[in-house]
Amino acid sequence: PDRDTGRTALLVFDEADGTAGSSEAADRVSTFTADDGLPHMFGGLTPAEDGTLYMIGGGPDVPSGVYAWRGLISESAGEIRAAELIASSSNASIVDGYCSVPQPIDFESTLGTAYGYYYPPTNPKYYSTEEAPPLLVKAHGGPTAATSAAYNPTIQFWTSRGFAVLDVDYGGSTGYGREYRRRLRGNWGVVDVDDVCAGAQALVARGLADAKRLAIDGGSAGGYTTLGALAFRDVFTAGCSLY
Repeated sequence: PDRDTGRTALLVFDEADGTAGSSEAADRVSTFTADDGLPHMFGGLTPAEDGTLYMIGGGPDVPSGVYAWRGLISESAGEIRAAELIASSSNASIVDGYCSVPQPIDFESTLGTAYGYYYPPTNPKYYSTEEAPPLLVKAHGGPTAATSAAYNPTIQFWTSRGFAVLDVDYGGSTGYGREYRRRLRGNWGVVDVDDVCAGAQALVARGLADAKRLAIDGGSAGGYTTLGALAFRDVFTAGCSLY
């Protein structure tokens, strides 16, 4: 995903005039995003003979599902064609104005820069005069999995009730390169704990979270990280290991 928007981009290389290794290769790469009708985020692309691309996609306010996108078909070239949702296992939706849109962020930690998605509190009916909101930090499982900007009702629940949420891709998470993935090697329970704590403290320093109201939760490997942060660090005032 793009580190500024959290959106996925599709790169299409035109091989008609040469090989990928030629000096003109960059000029023959076309980039497509949500501005071209694609879902906010997507993956698992499968092309059809007619040029249709099928994919798993979704967004912060839309449950994931199977999409068909016909933006590469010749007769639609230059025309914005929204991806068609074919099937989804959920019909959940968010009332307009209540969706907290994740903002990709980075922050410094023990082994260098770490990453995550920040969700600001969002509720059109209420506001607060407090300087900063309480913060819930979430640690994903795996531990070598990764979080994303996909629709997550367990996050939207908290943001609609006045909490900010930081969904952390701690060192060892997939999607940031080999070296980032290897940070966790021999350091599980150390690097991940350092990063969730550093993320919370970074938001406090930026005025986006209240230092006295920091909480953390996670399941599976994320539950282990949660317990480690509560037992060996003095950052969080509450936490929940889901399992």
